Formats: sequence, structure tokens, C-alpha cells
Amino acid sequence: MRINKLRDKLLVLFGIGCIFVFLFASCSILTGLQEVDPQSATLTALVTPTSVQPTLDLKGNKVLEDRSCLIFDSPSISTFADAEDGGIFAWAGNKNLLAFVVPENRYWAWFSGDAEIVDFEKDYKNPTVMNTTGLKVFGDFAFNPSATKIAFVVLRTSEKIYTVVVATLSSNLQTTIDLFTDTSARTDNYSSSKSVIQWENDDEVTVTTSCGIDCDQIYRINTVTGTTRLIDEVRKKGHTGRDFPQNVPEYDEREYPAMNQPNWSPDLSMVFYTDDQNKTWILNDKTKEQFELPITADKVLQTAWSHDAQFIAIRFAENLSVYKVNCK
Repeated sequence: MRINKLRDKLLVLFGIGCIFVFLFASCSILTGLQEVDPQSATLTALVTPTSVQPTLDLKGNKVLEDRSCLIFDSPSISTFADAEDGGIFAWAGNKNLLAFVVPENRYWAWFSGDAEIVDFEKDYKNPTVMNTTGLKVFGDFAFNPSATKIAFVVLRTSEKIYTVVVATLSSNLQTTIDLFTDTSARTDNYSSSKSVIQWENDDEVTVTTSCGIDCDQIYRINTVTGTTRLIDEVRKKGHTGRDFPQNVPEYDEREYPAMNQPNWSPDLSMVFYTDDQNKTWILNDKTKEQFELPITADKVLQTAWSHDAQFIAIRFAENLSVYKVNCK
């Protein structure tokens, strides 16, 4: 009987001891947690990654140092992000001549300004610049095949209607021909919008005029004789006028990095594109080498390559920059 009572007491004491040890250990743990150095905790958090940044998948392309150099930078007119401006800048088809709309005050303006042509043909470091004067140039630039004339859309502010003007480069854009003189510029009851589609040869240019709410007429005009021929009548946007397409051939996305705003050069040798990490790239599609341009992707609105892929013009909200692709 005494042995049983003694055993029961020992069991009770043992249980109390276990409870005491458990409480002591718990307190020690809590005390230890309270005494952690806040600075150490911060450092620990900093070196412990909370998220993994995506790695660029360049599809095996070799990444080079930046090979470009900025050779020209100028204010340009601003338009709405979704404006159908038909291109407020454009290169000649066979020469390194760039036309764009510069603000009249050479600082900032909406929608119209002076036409400016920059000639990089002879010396890209010191290009020749020529401008129109006294015209409210809207855009839609098109050089004729020999790059001796340029057509563009102009707003007649007094009448609030549009017309198409052709200027000669030999006169530094001072000699101009209005293709819709006097009342012929009014082709509907509204602003009589116009657009330049293309030159058929050095003298004939194809343009469109608005002929109503949902009507456009396509004309071919001889800039020497003044002869005008009606080619077709279509619904609005039933032609290529006012388009500013990027050059994007069919390509296998599995063979290229994930590309936003891709734009191939005319000879398909170079590709401009942006990525999801706000980077801007030039990819040599022949050598599979690429380098990053020193501009952020979210600032880029439009791009245009020169005919020989030596230069790329990049339009931003209020300015236009030209980079030589290979300076090094």
C-alpha cells in the first residue's frame, strides 16, 4: 500500500516537473524572439528574396555593348496617342533624308508646324537642315522616287480646310505647289481632309480627299501639268492614306525574344523592339547579336528606319531623335 502511494507521489512530482520545464523552455523561446536585433532582422529580410525577377529570354542572341550614337534630336509636334496622323515623320526611299513636323516656335506645339528635312546623306555628324515657312504643315510626308520633291498635307487656317502641297528640295522647300488651289480644296462640308498615298513617278502623286461623312475619293495629280484624274471612290479609310505601319514580316515567335513594337528595317537585317522590362533593343537579325538603346520603352511612340538601315528615327511625345545604329 505504501509503495503504491509513494509511486503516485513520484508520478505527480514528475508531471509538475515536466510542466515547469515546458513553461521555462517556452519563456526562453519567447524571450529569445523579443531580443532579436531589429537591424539584423532588416538585413536578413533584405538578403532573403521575396520575389524572383524574370530573366530575359534572348533566344541565344549575343548581347553586345551599346553600338549606337545619338546624331540628331529636335522638338516635334504632339498629337493624340491614337491620332491618325499618317506619319509626322518619314524617310526618303533611297536617300538618308528625314522629313518631320517641327513646331513653329521650335519648342512645342500641337498638330501642325513647319516641315523640316534633315539631310544625313553627306555628313551625318553635321546634317543639312531645310524648312518651310508660313505653312501649317500637318504631316503625311512622301518623297518622290528621286527625292527631289516632297508632298505633305497643310491646313489652311483661314478656311479651316486641308490641302496637299508639294515642295522642291532644290529650293530648300521655299518653292511650293498647292495641288488644290482656291475653292477646289473644299471637297465636302467639313474640313475636307486630305492624305498622301504615294508617288507613282517623279511627277505624279496619288492623294485622297474627303467627299462626305463616309466617302473618300482617290486622285492622281501631275505636279508639272496640273492634270487631275479621279481613280476611285471608296469608304473612309478604304485606302492606305494616313497609315503609319511598322514593317513586321511573318516570323516564328519561338525563334525571337518576346518583342513589343517590333519594326524591321526595309532590308529585314535589323529589328527594333521593346520588352516587358521597359528596355529598348536593336537586334541584328542576320548575326543574332543585339544591344540595348539608352532609352526607356514606355517613352517610344513610333519608329522609322532609313532605307539602308544605318539610322533609326524614334518619335516621343514632344521630340524626335535619330540614332546611327553602328557608331563603334
